This record gives sequence, structure tokens and C-alpha cells, in this order.
Amino acid sequence: MGKRFDRTMLASLAGAWVALAVSGCANVGQQGAQTGAASGAAVASGVPAASAPASDAAAATPAALSAEQSALLKRSPPLVYRVKRGDTLARIAQHHHCSVGQLQAWNGLKASSRLKRGQVLHVASPETVRAVNAANAAAKAAAASGAAASAAARQAAASGASVAGAPQSQSAQSPAPSAAEAREVAQQTARHANAVSLAWPAGGSVVEGFQPGETRGIEIGGKPGDPVRAAADGKVMYAGMGLNGYGSLIIVQHNKDFLTAYSHNRKLLVKTGDIVVQGQQIAEMGDEKNSRVSLGFELRRDGKPIDPMPYLPQGRG
Repeated sequence: MGKRFDRTMLASLAGAWVALAVSGCANVGQQGAQTGAASGAAVASGVPAASAPASDAAAATPAALSAEQSALLKRSPPLVYRVKRGDTLARIAQHHHCSVGQLQAWNGLKASSRLKRGQVLHVASPETVRAVNAANAAAKAAAASGAAASAAARQAAASGASVAGAPQSQSAQSPAPSAAEAREVAQQTARHANAVSLAWPAGGSVVEGFQPGETRGIEIGGKPGDPVRAAADGKVMYAGMGLNGYGSLIIVQHNKDFLTAYSHNRKLLVKTGDIVVQGQQIAEMGDEKNSRVSLGFELRRDGKPIDPMPYLPQGRG
């Protein structure tokens, strides 16, 4: 979480965000932009991506993406920009929410370089580009295995099996939503909203706060295996380990504008396509791709990371 976006070592968004979907110029780096430019879709969450398959059983058979999820994936920031008459680097950077220095780094431009009409510039970081690749891979996998996943989900529901092999005691503490609740949440994710009311996703204290341009969210400390819970009702857009730097990651879409991401988990208890309710346990805390045991928690609005603290109940941290 504390990783700076301007590190060029980030050579690494279906869901995602998916998903957690990364916002174009919010992140920095050079490699991989060419590949992402060709893919054309991104995770709404905008998280850094790699096409490696998820090792977690919960992510091995993602459900088919819904129309709402597919639309959300397409609402990604642009990866490239074609220079028009009168354009300047400063104007292009401002439009794409990044700095002139970042544009120069991503495109190998010198301070003395002059733009040419029709020139194609990379306006997204490699982190975003890789999110695009992960989103495409997740979408293809979901389309290929959607029918099988649906059948497996029905069978699991009929037999009372816990999600993703979670122990029965955990399932009893965190029951899945009823059919009526699932329908209501599904309708909610298709609507626009100006805000979202969150509950704390973990019981520990905040060990690292949100810093605009420096971090993507907050870190909440804890012990291995501590419950990680959905901060609000929503639909799981992504659940797996295919996004570099996040470890085992879950992205939950709450409505058309807001989504949350939960990273560094030890074990995932939900899968792509699941409906979850606020307070439901969705994972176990761990230290995957992190230097300490903690939950990396992000809140994104229109794919861009924002400080989640104003949306959480006060009195903690």
C-alpha cells in the first residue's frame, strides 16, 4: 500500500477493479504500455495486472460477467492519446490527470522534444496497462467457464457447502445473502450513486493512511487469519491472484460509481460473480505480496482511488 506510484520498478483492472480497474495517470512507469494500448479495456478498479492464473480455488472458475460488469470494465481511462493541432504536453497531462514528467518518461521524450500532429502518446502507467491485461484475461476466462461455474455454484448452494472451501464455522458466522437480498444488491450495483456507506472491513487499527498520489488506500493491521469483511453490499468483480503487487485480491462493486478492493489476503472465501452483503466475511487476512500481515483496503470512485476514511465509521485509526 505504501508503494509509490512513481517507481519505475512497477514493470508489472475485469474486473479489474477489475478492477480495482486502475485510473490511468494516477500511477507511474514505462514498461508494458504498448501491450495495454492494444487491449483497449481496463479494470474499473484499475489495479496493476498480470495474466497469471489465480491459484486460489475461488478464482479458478469465475462466473460469467454481467452486462453491468462488462460496462464497468469498458469505463477505463484511455491508454493512448493522438496529438491534435495546438496540443501541448502540459495540456495533455492536465487532461489525463498526470504530470508532464510522467508523460515524458512513458514516451521517452526529452524536455526539448516537440509534439507532432498525429503522434501517439502513452497516457497510462504500466500499472494501469497491466490492469487492462488482467481485465481481458478475466473476461475471457469468465466467458469460457461461466456455464461450469454457474453449475458448480448451484451444486454448492444445494449441498450447503461453504464458499471456496471455507470452514463451516466461518460460514455460520458470515452467512451468504438470501435470494431476495442478492436480487436487491444486484439492482443496486446497476445504479449510479453520489456516495457509499462503508463498514470497517477488518478489526485492526490503521497502520498506514491514505496519501494522494503516494498510496492507493489504507492498510489495516491484524493477525494471520483475521476475518476480512465486505465493507458494503455489492457484487464481486474479481477474486484471485492475477494482479501483481496485490497478492490475493477481491474487488467488490457497490454501484456504478464506487467499488472497494481488499488485498494481501491469505485465503479468499468468495469468487467472481458472487453477491456479498455488508459485514459478510470474504477473506482471511494475510501478508501476500506485502511485508507485514495487514489488509490493503481501497475505495475507488469512477476507477480513481480516494481516501476511504470519510466513508468509514469514525472513532478508529
